[in-house]
Amino acid sequence: MTEIKAHLKYFRAAPRKTRLVAETAKGLPVNAAVKQLMFAKKRSAPALLKLLKSAVANAKTNFKLDPEKLYIKEFKVDEAPMFK
Repeated sequence: MTEIKAHLKYFRAAPRKTRLVAETAKGLPVNAAVKQLMFAKKRSAPALLKLLKSAVANAKTNFKLDPEKLYIKEFKVDEAPMFK
């Protein structure tokens, strides 16, 4: 089983609020997750959608995987360094 990873660093939004959006897409097939994120009305949804599309493009280009068979295993949201 191949895992494809994509990273989004230093996204300036509260991780608690971003996790709410990420939890809605977790465990879904990629097409359903894209639709879910497109219609989410939270500020972090477009950034997570861009990250998801990047991961799908990586899977298709680098590993020759079919995007129709992919699903979201996890969205990991951690805190970024604090600005002073």
